[in-house]
Amino acid sequence: MDEDRLPLSERLLIVLHNLSAINSEVAKRPEELAQILQASAEEVDQILDRHVSEGYAMSFTASDGMRRYYLTGVGIIRACSFFS
Repeated sequence: MDEDRLPLSERLLIVLHNLSAINSEVAKRPEELAQILQASAEEVDQILDRHVSEGYAMSFTASDGMRRYYLTGVGIIRACSFFS
């Protein structure tokens, strides 16, 4: 699989999976993910919000006031489907 050929929305799911962002304790900020993906934080944030509405991710506001995201079970399955 050539991840670079996938749309940013799908690469974002793979990055969350590879970072083991699967619960609130290891959730990631959009800025962190944008840096890894070499994309704008605003675009990543919009995609993450779409993933939340689709059930692939969950979000919350951490004690530091920053929004963080992690994969749901469905998001994990979706990310793993890119590997098969």
